[in-house]
Amino acid sequence: MAVAVCSMLTACVTPQAQVVLDPEVRQQRLEALQAFSFSGGLGIWTDEQSVSARISWLQVDDQLDVSLAGPLGIGNAKLDSKSGSAVLSRGGRVVAQGPSVDRVLQQGLGLQAPVPLEQLQDWVRGLPGNAKSIVRDEQSKLSSLRFTDEHGTRWQARFLRYSDLDGLEVPSLIVASGGPYSVRLVLKNWQKVTDLVVPEKLQSNTRLAIPSR
Repeated sequence: MAVAVCSMLTACVTPQAQVVLDPEVRQQRLEALQAFSFSGGLGIWTDEQSVSARISWLQVDDQLDVSLAGPLGIGNAKLDSKSGSAVLSRGGRVVAQGPSVDRVLQQGLGLQAPVPLEQLQDWVRGLPGNAKSIVRDEQSKLSSLRFTDEHGTRWQARFLRYSDLDGLEVPSLIVASGGPYSVRLVLKNWQKVTDLVVPEKLQSNTRLAIPSR
């Protein structure tokens, strides 16, 4: 009798099979994710230079609002991009502006070369953007990609962790390298943005982990 009961209990706790989205269905759901926010940490470094910051990311259609807070002279910086115009300000003062969000970030943070922030707007959702070489896992999620920017710099990005957003898995850790740079982006507190609920912008006293190498 005990054996029979144990067998019945074991049957009751058998884990359910994980639902795997068809690649096309997953792609469509990710492309439909046009309004969202997350917070986390950003690290950018070379052999001679290192920049780390807490990050708050708000993206609605073609509008991008990124707030950075960190040491090493960054202070509190804010990047706004919409309709082909990008502005980076610090302490209410504009320090860089132009049509390329990649160039504006480069100038504003004093980087040696551009970082593909425009492509990151797709990568953070788990979309390949303009990448030509793409590897997916058995659940159709991005594992890695290769991308060549307009300056001929070859970038490789790896998607190391995912988290759940209303039944859709989105990246929670992305690492990338290209030219002299290594980039590490930690994505936490994912939220969808609706017409009724829009997340507040980054508060300077929010304590978030700064990613390490």
